[in-house]
Amino acid sequence: MIKRIVFDIILFLSIFLFPWWVTGILGFIGIFVYIQFYEFIIVGFIVHSIYAVPGHGFILSPLWFILIVFAVYMIIQYIRRYIILYKNEIPY
Repeated sequence: MIKRIVFDIILFLSIFLFPWWVTGILGFIGIFVYIQFYEFIIVGFIVHSIYAVPGHGFILSPLWFILIVFAVYMIIQYIRRYIILYKNEIPY
């Protein structure tokens, strides 16, 4: 539990200290290391709020971006069920 808290602190600090892609990599690592890593969605929202370029494009809308981040999270959780290393860890 303490490892997850330390990882969360590092992840949230990386939003402000590192480029967005470093935070993204840490977020993906967190999804595969920890079960039900909802912080990925929160970090995605914060990163989009800070680094988004103003405009009228499809991905530039905060609502669409959060839906895409949530969809990526759900797809990774679904795929994770079929990876042998996670067979005993994931609650169904």
